[in-house]
Amino acid sequence: MGWSLRIGRIFGIDIKVHLTFLLILVWGAFSYGGNAGPWYGMLVTLAIFTLVLLHELGHSVAAKGFGISVRDITLLPIGGIARLERMPKKPVQELIVAVAGPLVNVILALILLPLVVGLMIGQSIPFSLRLMTQPGMLGLLTFLLGANISLVVFNMIPAFPLDGGRVFRAMLGFFTDYYRATKIAVTVGRVFAFGLGLFAILSMQFWLAIIALFIFMAGSQEGLVAATRGKLRQWQVGQVLGRNPISLPPYATVGQVAPVVMGSYQANFPVLDPTNGQLLGFTTNRKVAQAMAQGQGQQPLTEVMQPVHNVPVVGFYARLDEVLEKLAETPQRVAAVYDGLHFRGLISLEDIQRVFQFLPRRRGEIMPQPKQL
Repeated sequence: MGWSLRIGRIFGIDIKVHLTFLLILVWGAFSYGGNAGPWYGMLVTLAIFTLVLLHELGHSVAAKGFGISVRDITLLPIGGIARLERMPKKPVQELIVAVAGPLVNVILALILLPLVVGLMIGQSIPFSLRLMTQPGMLGLLTFLLGANISLVVFNMIPAFPLDGGRVFRAMLGFFTDYYRATKIAVTVGRVFAFGLGLFAILSMQFWLAIIALFIFMAGSQEGLVAATRGKLRQWQVGQVLGRNPISLPPYATVGQVAPVVMGSYQANFPVLDPTNGQLLGFTTNRKVAQAMAQGQGQQPLTEVMQPVHNVPVVGFYARLDEVLEKLAETPQRVAAVYDGLHFRGLISLEDIQRVFQFLPRRRGEIMPQPKQL
């Protein structure tokens, strides 16, 4: 995410802070400082966002447990975002990932509760909501206890893409397919966001309006992505794979294959073992053109070849949405297609995009991107 600074790494996940986070830090310093001054207010704000970070780590660790890569966690003025490469399609897995975040806050609340009660008894202070605004250890712990409870309650509202909305989609997934479940969850989330936004405007609550706008836009975005995947799911790799692709021999030089490569509309060229037809790797017209431009025509073709162990593999009858997820998990934009043990060709992200261009779609639909949670 642009305008973000990396501040650390936890469990192999980059932790980032968006530059706009400084605004909420300044706002919190004066809003929560009270008689204790802005430094105390800043401490309270940082403590709140520590809870948010732990919440997002709960989602992320659960996702990694299912083999889903987590790009990073970014703290924003409105909360935190964990960017997952994908969301699990199995309802049980999505349910666990969605609940993991609020569960962290429940555990933290259970830890804080006896501490708050103990301090109240020790200082002979009765419970009052005003305790949360009082500077000091008791006031801070009481405030964090309330913050954890608030995070659980708000996030579990069944409005997609909040955690409760994802739980709602996961529950629907037991009775219908993933794409229809997403459509229903997004519709409910939009209704909630509209109502929340209207309430925020009437009550003049600026931050609440921003949150409502985020829920509406983020839910709509993911709904469009799911709709796109649903359409791609109707196509198999074999239906879009090019017929009789040009393959290259590994013993050739760049100069020898350049006329064939540069004269073809094909973008990716498999390099095959001439003895058994097995894939050794692939090269592209761009790499060959760059090598020729640099006067490296005598260079072996294998020097500009991506070796086979770096190439993801998909089945000939795999669905295009599955291929898209496979490519999203690797830095490669090309996958090798096999029918059993027989190599059938290469499929690229560009091939899927060309298919998508010819599909009837609603206005604004886009190719899927990494999920945010």
